[in-house]
Amino acid sequence: MVRLVMLSVGAFIWLVTEVMPIGLLTDIAQGLHVSPAQVGLLVTGYAWLVALTAIPLTLLTSGVDRRVLVASLLLLAGGVDIACAFVTNYALMAVLRIMLALGHGIFWSVIAGVAVRLAPDIPVARATGWAFTGVAVGFAGGIPLVSAIGQWLGWRAAFLTCGAGALAVFAAALVLLPAMPAQRRRLDLLRLLRQPVFVYIAVLTMLVIIAHFTAYTYIIPLLQTIPHSPERLIPVLLLVYGVAGGGGNWVGGRLPCSAGRLIGVATAALVASHGIMVAAGWWPGLVWVDMVVWGIVGAVMNMAPQSYAMELAPDEREAACSFSVTGFNAGIGGGALCGGVVLGAAGPYAVLAWSAGIALLALLVLWAGRFVVSGRKQG
Repeated sequence: MVRLVMLSVGAFIWLVTEVMPIGLLTDIAQGLHVSPAQVGLLVTGYAWLVALTAIPLTLLTSGVDRRVLVASLLLLAGGVDIACAFVTNYALMAVLRIMLALGHGIFWSVIAGVAVRLAPDIPVARATGWAFTGVAVGFAGGIPLVSAIGQWLGWRAAFLTCGAGALAVFAAALVLLPAMPAQRRRLDLLRLLRQPVFVYIAVLTMLVIIAHFTAYTYIIPLLQTIPHSPERLIPVLLLVYGVAGGGGNWVGGRLPCSAGRLIGVATAALVASHGIMVAAGWWPGLVWVDMVVWGIVGAVMNMAPQSYAMELAPDEREAACSFSVTGFNAGIGGGALCGGVVLGAAGPYAVLAWSAGIALLALLVLWAGRFVVSGRKQG
């Protein structure tokens, strides 16, 4: 169990590292003498690059011992974060973020499989849930913590802190993880793309995450304009969201149902949570209920797609997870873009409507996917 906790801390570090520029947006912009929009590209561009490289880089590293690979990726995160603390121009920061993005897709593609190998006696969903607890904790407290460090000590200190944390987990990985030999797989993307199950994994994950991030990316303006939540309450509401997400991550890994069914329930619950948000426009107190429901939904959506990918392709878990990671990061970028366009053109209620509409499309794809799954089992 200690090893799973260590993986969870590593996931926390990677999540915070990915989205850290969001919490330090203005400070980084001022420090590097660029616009906030350019700093925003350090996150959105990062997500798109991960989406493009996760599959081929995971296949290229398929033969590397998983202990060595996980430790190396944590070393990469720590080294890049510390280097970012000392950059003096935007171009160098962008290069460092590109280096980090290349490792990001590999880390998220292998972490679920490593968790399952470390805990073979517990269900796949529970092992994955342990590894992804760090994601829920990161959304709950990591970003606010980094933002607070930036305010107290400066944005460079925030990068140094995150980098030091990554190096500490790197050292723990060297001590705690056993050797985990891996079998090198031939780089044959065309073969994988010809298998409908892998395309299905990527498309379903992308739609689920677009539905979530179309609204979640703009959760603060939604809270300000629909239930008219006072500014002083927004950090508390986000904390409730994060704490509920931690609980959802724990419960989701223990429910006696398939990951596919869990995705369906969570996607339907996302639509319901948007209905609660709309109702909070008339009864503002409902916003607290919405943060609990949405927090649980968000946690399950972070965890369940990789579990589902491994259920669908148990003999090629890392390849399946890499397709899920590709869909996930494409979904983050696509959701942020979609939500931003809709918010500017039609307002907050339209954002919720678009998010709900994409969620319904994801449910349709999930339903249609049963034919893909049955065809694979028969084959």
